[in-house]
Amino acid sequence: MAVTAAKSVMAFRVLTMAVDLCRLTTRTMNVNAGHERTSKARIIHQIQLIRGITHETITRHQVRR
Repeated sequence: MAVTAAKSVMAFRVLTMAVDLCRLTTRTMNVNAGHERTSKARIIHQIQLIRGITHETITRHQVRR
């Protein structure tokens, strides 16, 4: 049950980060262009970390079966 809840939380976090990334991508370039690039890089890095953790957990779970 706790694993399912954790997966739901992770999925929600990835979804909200993806929405943030889309908003930053579609926004017109302005004075804060450097800040937007930094924000995009941070969001992409967080998504990659979560995907790596999720992939590792799924792989371990499949091996145990």
